[in-house]
Amino acid sequence: MSEFVFRHPSWLWLLLAVPAHLAYRAWLLHRARRAIPYPPATLLEALGGRNRFLPWISAGLITAAFAAAALALARPAIRTARTQVTTEGVAIMVCLDVSGSMIAEDFQPNNRIDVAKTVLSDFVRKRPNDRLGLITFAAVPFLRCPLTLDHRTLLSIVEEVNAVNRPDLDGTAIGDALVAAGKRLLSAPEKSKVIILLTDGENNRGQFDPLQAARLLKDHKIRGDAVGIGSKGVVPYPIADENGRKTFQYVHIGFNEETLREIAHITDGVYFSASDAGALSKIFQAIDRLERSKITTSGYVRYRDLFLYPLAVALFCLAALVLWQGGPGRMVP
Repeated sequence: MSEFVFRHPSWLWLLLAVPAHLAYRAWLLHRARRAIPYPPATLLEALGGRNRFLPWISAGLITAAFAAAALALARPAIRTARTQVTTEGVAIMVCLDVSGSMIAEDFQPNNRIDVAKTVLSDFVRKRPNDRLGLITFAAVPFLRCPLTLDHRTLLSIVEEVNAVNRPDLDGTAIGDALVAAGKRLLSAPEKSKVIILLTDGENNRGQFDPLQAARLLKDHKIRGDAVGIGSKGVVPYPIADENGRKTFQYVHIGFNEETLREIAHITDGVYFSASDAGALSKIFQAIDRLERSKITTSGYVRYRDLFLYPLAVALFCLAALVLWQGGPGRMVP
């Protein structure tokens, strides 16, 4: 079902100025009448190339342009009615690590966060019937997208994610991220609830220990799957030299794979390494075995804007006014 609406109706108050403007123009024309009685005044105006209707053409064009501009500002549009969408899936919150260690380039030419974003994007595209949300975390977790079926928007958010570059925000709070995601899933109506953790696995910030958080998830029947990003040992880490050019230092960045395996084990989830291109299917198969729930959600309201039409009318009237006043409607004293 569709209906015609104004998206910014407050601008329609400007239309009240139209009758006021016309009344003012009529008053000016009445005030400017010649004092010489008929017929000499009429003959003089005829000889000067004017008649009593010419001023009203200019006034009409100005008024029409103003009214059309007011309508354009009010943003007329065709609005589609809300639709109910029923899907059968599970609720999945993704926790994506954006700490400074995620820019290590042990997947050259890609760094860890680029690999994580690629894995996540592939995952989202292959789960069309599941509601997914996204939490990014470094020293603290941050909700980037609540649970939604609008996967196109979610993918655009993932594309814009970057690692933090401020020391006060840096760090890896895996436990806090798991707790934050778990809170979002508690109120979800789906019977099956899953957290996907993508990180290099070295917890060093936050209030909650990762294994303590995993046990809390287990108590609430929330499954936790973990994806390890990176490799152990010395890895190339990009830095900028004095000329602003990117160079590398080979540093040791911790990658605690054991913690990720334990998180998955406690919550009856699975763990795999992002370096294994075929391992992503493990998590798909595990989620496919979960119990699904039918969920009904409201579709998005869509608008088809029509403001270009009154805007075109306003521009046409202004152009016609310029041509008119420069030609037949010019004022001759």
